[in-house]
Amino acid sequence: MSAEEIEIPAGPEQVWAAITTDSGAWSFQVDVDGDTARFHREPFAPDATATVTAWEPPYRFAYEDPTFATEYLVTARDDGSCVVRVVSSLRVQGEGWDDIAEEAAKGWRMTLLVLRVYATYFAGLPAARVDLMMPVDAPPSARAEIGALLADFPIRAGVVEHRGPYFTLLRTTEPSPGMFAISCFPMDAVTLSVNVTGRLYGPEAEAAAARERPRWHEWLTRLTTSI
Repeated sequence: MSAEEIEIPAGPEQVWAAITTDSGAWSFQVDVDGDTARFHREPFAPDATATVTAWEPPYRFAYEDPTFATEYLVTARDDGSCVVRVVSSLRVQGEGWDDIAEEAAKGWRMTLLVLRVYATYFAGLPAARVDLMMPVDAPPSARAEIGALLADFPIRAGVVEHRGPYFTLLRTTEPSPGMFAISCFPMDAVTLSVNVTGRLYGPEAEAAAARERPRWHEWLTRLTTSI
């Protein structure tokens, strides 16, 4: 079992909306229908479904798929902020699953950082996606080396919200307000994927995404062909 948590300067209702109905504005879109949750994960992975095991707005959302049991816990604080905790438990055992669980924990750390930036700066705004993925022929041990190459991003102005060995999170102001999570994760023992999860915000978000998508695709192509 792994647990990750983060404090977010927003109330539980706002965070609950971000996790559920507005989830596509910062991450994968999650559609909940009764006891079924559907996760729209393209282009990074096929869509997936899970069984909802807890639905207690705005404090608890839990679900299970064949591999993991996942639970969001939202706790209000007196100052108007809240703490979001994600508990993820592996439901299978055997060789190689511990590595998968560790990668999942790293993914949740990244996800919570993205959630905080969204809830702090962009919650409720119209959003448009710039989602890209390219595979690289390299083993997982090369991830830190590839992470060091993540630079010269196609933006004119912004803030680095997080910089780590396999994940960088940018909050942009020019040419458009938004955020971009650039990450590197193993696909298998011999292949890594370099991913761009981008969201642009505001009334012109769709037009901005149409302009920015080719720029990010060119950057990603240049990066992956240089490795």
